[in-house]
Amino acid sequence: MKINLLISAMTILLCWNAAAQTANEWISQGELDLSVQDLADANNCFAQAVALSPTNETANALYATTRLLTLPGDPAGSNFLTRIGIPVSGRNVYHWTALPPVDANNVPLAPAGVNADEFTAQLRTNVLSAITGAISNLAVIADTNFTLELTSSETSISDVTVDYGDLKLIQAGLYGAEYLIYTLNAQNLNAQLTDLRALYTSGTLSAGQVLANYPQLFTFATTNDLQAAQAAFSNGVSAYMIASDFIRGRPTNEVRLFNYDEVSAQNEADFRLTLQNLQDSLTLGPQSLSLAPNVAVDFSQTFSGMTAWRGLLPKFEGNAIELGSFPDLTFGGAVNGLSDDEVEGALGQFLTMLPVGRAPELSSSNTVNVTFTTLAGHYYALEVSSNLLSWQVVDNFTASNDVTVAVDPAIASQRYYRLRDDSAFLAFSGQVFDENTGLPIAGAQVQSLYDGTSTFTDSSGYFYLVTTLLANDYGDYLQFSAPGYSSFDNFYYGNGLVSGLQVYLSPPPPNDDFASRTVLTGSNVSTNGDNSDATQESGEPPDNTYGGYGGKSVWFAWTAPGTGSYLISISATTVYYPVLAIYTGDQLSGLSTVADLLGNNYYVSYPLNATAGQTYQIEVDDYYGNGGPYTLSIAP
Repeated sequence: MKINLLISAMTILLCWNAAAQTANEWISQGELDLSVQDLADANNCFAQAVALSPTNETANALYATTRLLTLPGDPAGSNFLTRIGIPVSGRNVYHWTALPPVDANNVPLAPAGVNADEFTAQLRTNVLSAITGAISNLAVIADTNFTLELTSSETSISDVTVDYGDLKLIQAGLYGAEYLIYTLNAQNLNAQLTDLRALYTSGTLSAGQVLANYPQLFTFATTNDLQAAQAAFSNGVSAYMIASDFIRGRPTNEVRLFNYDEVSAQNEADFRLTLQNLQDSLTLGPQSLSLAPNVAVDFSQTFSGMTAWRGLLPKFEGNAIELGSFPDLTFGGAVNGLSDDEVEGALGQFLTMLPVGRAPELSSSNTVNVTFTTLAGHYYALEVSSNLLSWQVVDNFTASNDVTVAVDPAIASQRYYRLRDDSAFLAFSGQVFDENTGLPIAGAQVQSLYDGTSTFTDSSGYFYLVTTLLANDYGDYLQFSAPGYSSFDNFYYGNGLVSGLQVYLSPPPPNDDFASRTVLTGSNVSTNGDNSDATQESGEPPDNTYGGYGGKSVWFAWTAPGTGSYLISISATTVYYPVLAIYTGDQLSGLSTVADLLGNNYYVSYPLNATAGQTYQIEVDDYYGNGGPYTLSIAP
């Protein structure tokens, strides 16, 4: 009996003490709780302060914030996190480490029995009430001179000053969250997470497959919340405009939670214009967009309940959208003036847009024409196959319209066609010719020296090479080579498709290799040549010890007719710093160096003390690796 009386007395005393505290004392206690990261107690203190003083702006500002931060610890929020597999350990708003279980590839596992619509139900039932309450708290703050100083211990980050404009911007964001929750709740999201996970495990998870498996997905579950969504949007726009005006009008020396940024000011101004256009369309009817006068919006149609999201979706092939498959470019009457090119072009920056072909047709010029839906500005490769296994590029082009005719110059009894969009990658197209005859070279290899991708020219010398380099890379080094020709390397600048290239290859000089060196005779010799298309033979002794490129070597063999001094020289008009090397020996691998000289400007020479009957191997090269006309002279 005495124990019961004691407990009753203590309870009365505690209640009396709580009631005796003022709103400001509750606020001070809550701020102390924040400094030790006790959000639950802080939230309770701020709630007590608001209950005692409903118009206290500081209490309302702090209560609005903490009632959102405590959601994960509330029974409803905590139970839901447990249901979806988030461990209890690590649920700390200040340092959140609790993550769902994952597989060996760090892909989250699906919690058993959980449906996707439980997420929207959680938002609608529990989160929305906290958001609505926080909005009401922030609505109490009407003093445009209001400021709230928070220390680094209270924020766990840094000292910060929050003012009226900051709180209005937060309120606008909460209205936006309200709008989103009401909108999502209207949609049918009935899909078992374990079923979606099974599609992923089997490798068949895609937008197209999910829509096929769930025919009711994104149809209306209810339209009861649409008017509330419209009100939340309108309220959010109004709050944002007030916040934006206030933040833009602050003195430049004031630093707050949200601050004016000159760099993004124009983007923010454009955003304001668009928001205002959407808001006006709710009350005044269709409005032309200020930033796109040819487009009219009527945002009220999105809240009419007449068109569900499902009815606005295009056709999917896997995760790719079929071009030309949007059923309604007005999106239920919400927008007018958009074209396929504009909608699909915008989506094509982020998603794969799949060309759709019509039946091939034989043209009057005996080519096969295949019509595809395309995106203007994208570049494509027309591929052909006879067995659906191996594919060959027969045409490539940059589309200028939403419909393009691709051409296959060959005619065969069984051909399959597909159009590949290569716009994400750096690509090159052109033709390779023989420099001497001007005829195209078939079978020439074109290779990227940056990523190693390669292709071969067709019978007309045409090539199309798509690399793995991104389209916005600045270019690529390409190497062109063919049997019987010297290879050619060159850097090509460009973003996207670099087309119209014309490359000419030449056969190497007849004395390009050591084994086919030119034989010189006599005591007074002069011969002309050009080593522009010469190559470096495997196993050649290094003659670029001066730090040059080299690789343009040609060979001569000269047998001294008598013993004595001979001046061996190279003169040129375009070959800057020619290289002269003299060796003895009959095999490339066993040469002995007599001289290895770098020229001065366009000339180099060496006085050779020759022995009668001794054969000297003479190499002509180019320090810079460009090559060009030269004259080799031997004189006593």
